[in-house]
Amino acid sequence: MHAADDTHSAPDTALLGEWLPVCNSADVAAGQSRGFLVAGEWLVVWRSASEDDVPAAPPDISTDVHVWRDRCPHRGAQLSLGTVTGGMIACPYHGWRYDVDGECIHIPANPSLRPAKRACARTYRVKEKYGVVWTCLGEPSHPLDFFPEYDTPGARRVNLAAQTVRSSAPRVVENFLDMAHFPFVHTGILGDTSHAEVQDYEVIETEGGLETRRCRFWQPAGLPGQEGVDIEYVYRVKRPLVASLSKVAQHGEGALHLLLVASPVSETETRAWMVSVFKDESAHSDQALYDFNMQILMQDTPIVESQWPKRLPLDPQAELHQVCDRLSVGYRGYLRERGWGYGTELSGG
Repeated sequence: MHAADDTHSAPDTALLGEWLPVCNSADVAAGQSRGFLVAGEWLVVWRSASEDDVPAAPPDISTDVHVWRDRCPHRGAQLSLGTVTGGMIACPYHGWRYDVDGECIHIPANPSLRPAKRACARTYRVKEKYGVVWTCLGEPSHPLDFFPEYDTPGARRVNLAAQTVRSSAPRVVENFLDMAHFPFVHTGILGDTSHAEVQDYEVIETEGGLETRRCRFWQPAGLPGQEGVDIEYVYRVKRPLVASLSKVAQHGEGALHLLLVASPVSETETRAWMVSVFKDESAHSDQALYDFNMQILMQDTPIVESQWPKRLPLDPQAELHQVCDRLSVGYRGYLRERGWGYGTELSGG
């Protein structure tokens, strides 16, 4: 149950065209409903209880999972506390039943009354991809195709539980793009203080984003089960709140691909989503891969939460930049050029 809120604020316009993760697909089973907060909007995710109740739709559209505003229009109760029966969800307060299109089809207290057209829930677009339930709070401005590596043949795929970070989404993304902190925050895993130098690398513009070239870093345990190797990194900025990396050891042993999506709860609180795709011939388990990436994320969290201001400064003079910061400087410029305001500020504050 989420905290009561007498007001409803519309999502920031910068986010209306973005695909945002709401939950992992495994978080909501058939016949269940759960509430989540995304960009200041309380949402209910629910699944139809039976495949017989799922209508036909294009293959990239999820039909058994639904994302709506978590509010019954009758008296404002949370639909996430309701009951799912077949292809309907019932409000827990007065039992109003809604079909998959969000239309009220039955009012128990007035069973002979035909519900008014206004008696409908606010529905949002929804897709399931990469093991995640995504929604768009407005009209999508781009396809949901951030992570083609997910389809790597023979690879294992591991979704981390979302990690709450009390900072802005752009701060979370920038941390993901930063290598210079490895020896100090991830000592003994991704870096060592005796190998702190960041070799120069390139950042190039791609269609809709950024990508690195010649990006290498020595790591004592850069991939699960490997020690003391030079790792080649390819970072990609896909959207303002979406980035990925691919990392391969010097001699080509194994390949790890990570997708990070910083889904804002508010301008200064974020849920960090990470999807891992790993392909090699070692015997380490999926749990080992999960634990490895979760350890890194947990080490990052208190550092990112300590950064001030919490909103990412886009003014080039607000903070100091070095050659090793080439990618983060590029990311800030990328946001600035697109007029991205959510979770950022134009001065150091």
